[in-house]
Amino acid sequence: MLPPRLRYVLAKRGPAVALAFALLALAAFGAAAWTITHPPTTTVTDRSNVQHVTLDTSGRATVTDDGALHDPGTVLDDPVIYPRAAPELVMTARTGSTNTSLARVTQNVTLVYTATRGDETFWTRVVPLGSNTTTDAATVSTPVRIDTERVRDRLADYRASAGDAGSVDVAVHTTATYRVAGYTGTLSTSAPLSFGDAWYDVEPTDDTRRHDREVARTVVVPGGSPVPPWALAGVGGLLALIALLVAAWHRAWRPAAPRLAETVHRHRHDEWISTGRVPQSGETLVVETATLEDLVDVGIDAGSRVIHDPEHGQYVVVTPAAHYRYDAHADSEAT
Repeated sequence: MLPPRLRYVLAKRGPAVALAFALLALAAFGAAAWTITHPPTTTVTDRSNVQHVTLDTSGRATVTDDGALHDPGTVLDDPVIYPRAAPELVMTARTGSTNTSLARVTQNVTLVYTATRGDETFWTRVVPLGSNTTTDAATVSTPVRIDTERVRDRLADYRASAGDAGSVDVAVHTTATYRVAGYTGTLSTSAPLSFGDAWYDVEPTDDTRRHDREVARTVVVPGGSPVPPWALAGVGGLLALIALLVAAWHRAWRPAAPRLAETVHRHRHDEWISTGRVPQSGETLVVETATLEDLVDVGIDAGSRVIHDPEHGQYVVVTPAAHYRYDAHADSEAT
């Protein structure tokens, strides 16, 4: 059962209330349609045409002289140290791609002597060891031979010439310039050579480079809408149903507005109203009021209670000067 005040508002403003709910329903349906046709999106970045190119070096030497540790003919691949009995070092530089063939590769291997003092290099000598240019290959190798005894002697001469001016060192430098899958680049490594009385050593090195292209694309964010479309559609359906019910109630079951107004005022001013039987007045002046609320105001001003006679449908305030009356039956018949 609807509260009296709500029924009174619907009785007087039913069509306007139904129209307001219908407009709200249309707005909810429109919001649901907009959410479906315009979902939240975000931009993500993918990596395409990813290529990896690697340059690495390795060493190999064969024992040629008698030694306490190795027999002649022993082949040593990247050992911790090389014995002096294996004086010829074969350094191999390899450039390769893990994804596709290299369109073109140029490798250069050099022996570089440098004299430095502190962090400054004041003398350099470059000795070419070998180069190689290859096209359309997955892996390119360039082997070079290094006479370590000759390098040992030259390094000793250069160090003697430099004296206390600085330190002199030697290293195997390798560079690879390549083109692969539309990319170009250069890789480089430097492997220092060090010498002891009965041994020498070269450090294996490598260098890797990655190439890729950024591709931006727009994707829909799952569950990104603050209110799901089905929820908006549900609200729209509920509002539309309320609009139909209000319109139907106003058209078919709407009670008389004065009676509803009486009910509202009766609930509001119930503390001022008592139930009783009102005798028909004779010569007493009778003043009719337009509404029950007006009669209650008279009773409040006069300090008298309002008497409700259910049999005659009348409300009366009795004062010495007059009887003030509100006739609910008369308003219903007029309506």
